[in-house]
Amino acid sequence: MSLHAQHFFTDLLDLPVHERRVIGDACYAVLSPDSPLRLRIEFAQTIREREYGGLRLSILHPDRGALDHAYLSFADHGTFAVRDARLGKQPGHDGYGVVRDWHHDDTSPWIGAAVIPLSDAIQDYLKVWTPEPSPPSSADSARRRPAQLDTDPEPSRGCWLTDADFVTRLHQATPLWLDIVDSVLDDGLPLTQALTGSREHAAQLLEIPPAFGLLIEAEAAARIVHAAGLPAGTLRGASVAQGLSHIATLPVEDQHHLVRAAARGSTIDAPAHLPGQARPAPPPQPSPAHTR
Repeated sequence: MSLHAQHFFTDLLDLPVHERRVIGDACYAVLSPDSPLRLRIEFAQTIREREYGGLRLSILHPDRGALDHAYLSFADHGTFAVRDARLGKQPGHDGYGVVRDWHHDDTSPWIGAAVIPLSDAIQDYLKVWTPEPSPPSSADSARRRPAQLDTDPEPSRGCWLTDADFVTRLHQATPLWLDIVDSVLDDGLPLTQALTGSREHAAQLLEIPPAFGLLIEAEAAARIVHAAGLPAGTLRGASVAQGLSHIATLPVEDQHHLVRAAARGSTIDAPAHLPGQARPAPPPQPSPAHTR
């Protein structure tokens, strides 16, 4: 049974956000047009595989990563109270207050679910991170209205390589995209597939023009390969592709570690079973002394 994440996050949850996008089974949202903060909402898995007991909220910053996390329980917010009462389930019973993705039928698990308490809790949580500004004057409102209606990110000034501010925006977008990749890996997508898609979400989530999404994908891929201690070479060369192919054969948990290390800009020791990992050459042995 699908979690119907798109329907749940976009049609059912009432979120006071500027923009939202569903990627896999997670929702990413821009809190306000002038804020660098992003909200990520995921289904929180229980100790059982593909069983979820609530929502996990994260506040993300492009430079400092995850700033805060919160957990909202379905049981505490009465999400499935009607369903469980109809089935005679009580706290402690198997299946109480959870949603499962064990079957392959297309029945939505959110039919009859009460999501208003969840929406209210998320709104209360976001008030901490987006305090209400003082009411602007009529002149301020007139000046700000065009900027609020224009959702296209500001393009570079001339050649993007010589625009220091624009290059800084590109650098800030890369760790945020790596954080998204780390989340999407939980949905069972291959690493190479999880890396793609920045062009579709560049404007809303990364605040860069969509045409530059490929640069973010390429930089993220090179960072992951570098984090594994593999040669990255140039972005147009074969080293990055070969490195990603090697990394994609690793267990998902190892891939998570590499993606997180890449987001931090650090390098970790590659796992011993990494295919193609060259072993260091042994130190040369001294030649035996000759005697007469």
